[in-house]
Amino acid sequence: MPVLDLIAWFLLLLWALFLSGGLLLRRARPHKRRLPAWMQAASAFTLLLLAWYGFILTRPGAETARYAFGIAAAITFNLTGSHLAASALATRRAWFGISATAVGYLLFVAAIAQYGPALEGVRLLALSLSLLVGALAGLAFLLRTRRRHPVQTAAAAAYTLLLLFAAAGLAFGLALAAPRFGVLPAGLLILAFSDLVLLFELAASPSFFPHVGPSGAGAGSRLLPSLSNAARLLRPPGQALIVASIWSALQNPISSQLSVFPS
Repeated sequence: MPVLDLIAWFLLLLWALFLSGGLLLRRARPHKRRLPAWMQAASAFTLLLLAWYGFILTRPGAETARYAFGIAAAITFNLTGSHLAASALATRRAWFGISATAVGYLLFVAAIAQYGPALEGVRLLALSLSLLVGALAGLAFLLRTRRRHPVQTAAAAAYTLLLLFAAAGLAFGLALAAPRFGVLPAGLLILAFSDLVLLFELAASPSFFPHVGPSGAGAGSRLLPSLSNAARLLRPPGQALIVASIWSALQNPISSQLSVFPS
């Protein structure tokens, strides 16, 4: 587990207060599906402060600095993408949001891939298995949207497969090599769940695929709103776990960590 300093704990507590306050207000207004906008923005800004504060603590030019910068920049794009994609009524904004999130995942991949031991052995195995799961998820998405606009479908599936699951696989490999990075794959798994639900939610929306009408109602369509609410609630904690991994990198050099699985 990462060891946070006093300022980091203060920012994390402030973020949690904004988030929990927003959840309480949301419960008081059951007709609202989302957190109050200003509290959502305040919690996101606090998390950004925490991420960039972690980068400031690193030594310039070091491997840890590159990792912290990549994570902080990725979280910046991820939070921006989450805000833009949250508007289900504004099609262009939502697709801009998905694009910003994709850039964030590219930065996640770059930050994790350059950190720690070489990409071989258990790290390569974790990445391969994750990409296999991503391929199955992408196939399921393609089958669901096979009658809709092909360009949008292909872009969303490629985003799901190549970026989302590549980042998660690299994170699992790093955590197996250095267990203190366990918060990283946990956070990315939460984001994976959230983004997959978002993609299927967009696939079910006729405004995103205007060439056909909405799909028929069924058990999946009844389950999707509940999954969507859960994804939105879990996404901020997932992002916070990823930011906390910066303090994992600030601890002892990764070469001093013993891996349970030899590479």
